[in-house]
Amino acid sequence: MTSDTPPDPQDETFRTWLRTLSEELDTDPESASASQDALAFLWSAFVDNGAMPPSYFVPLLSAHRQAHAQQAVTAMLKEVHAETGWRPDVPVRHSPPSEREPEGKVHIGPEPVQGINPADIHTEAAEGLQCLLADRDRLIWPLCPDHHVGLHATRTASGAVWTCPAGDHTVRSIISNRGRE
Repeated sequence: MTSDTPPDPQDETFRTWLRTLSEELDTDPESASASQDALAFLWSAFVDNGAMPPSYFVPLLSAHRQAHAQQAVTAMLKEVHAETGWRPDVPVRHSPPSEREPEGKVHIGPEPVQGINPADIHTEAAEGLQCLLADRDRLIWPLCPDHHVGLHATRTASGAVWTCPAGDHTVRSIISNRGRE
């Protein structure tokens, strides 16, 4: 098997490994595996490394979170600049796994990033960026073009999106094509 092997969520050794991770970590990889993106990450880690102990898996999980959070923040900061003219500095803070923090920590502003699914990580990163901009810079971003109110980062079946609380509608994806340019 290689990491290119299609995920087999029914593989008993894989399921047992996920249960072990779920029992020993604060994160629940077993329930996260319902997402195809999270399942692909977990399956790749399993195929490449076997049923490794949680302490070996945690650095992979931490790097996964950090990479997806950075991707989201980079894309969103391009949108912030395009929409406001501002170029705020918003670091993705990362602390590696340690005895005190066995899973490590990834933060954007005051918000922790704890997901496994990239859409969950993007939603958490958006919340962190939005809180930091509001608290530190007094900038409410993004705004609904129809209602001129601040949007909320929301995780839906279609992914991470910005929703409008006034009109109860989805405005756009958190990582839009414009943010990737």
